[in-house]
Amino acid sequence: MDPDPKADLGYEPLELDVISAENRGVNQLLFLPSDEEALRADAFIVADEGAVCDVRDCR
Repeated sequence: MDPDPKADLGYEPLELDVISAENRGVNQLLFLPSDEEALRADAFIVADEGAVCDVRDCR
C-alpha cells in the first residue's frame, strides 16, 4: 500500500504552473509554484521533457 503523502510523509500539496521551454535544442519543463513566496524560496523544478510522465500512466 502506498503511503499517504500528507499524513504519512508530511508533504503539503503545492499548486504548480507548468511551462514548456527549449534550451539548446532540448525541450524542458519548468514547474513553478503559483505562490510567489514559494518561488523566492527556490521551490521550482526544471526537468527534461522525457523525464516527466503522468503517474497515472506510469504505474
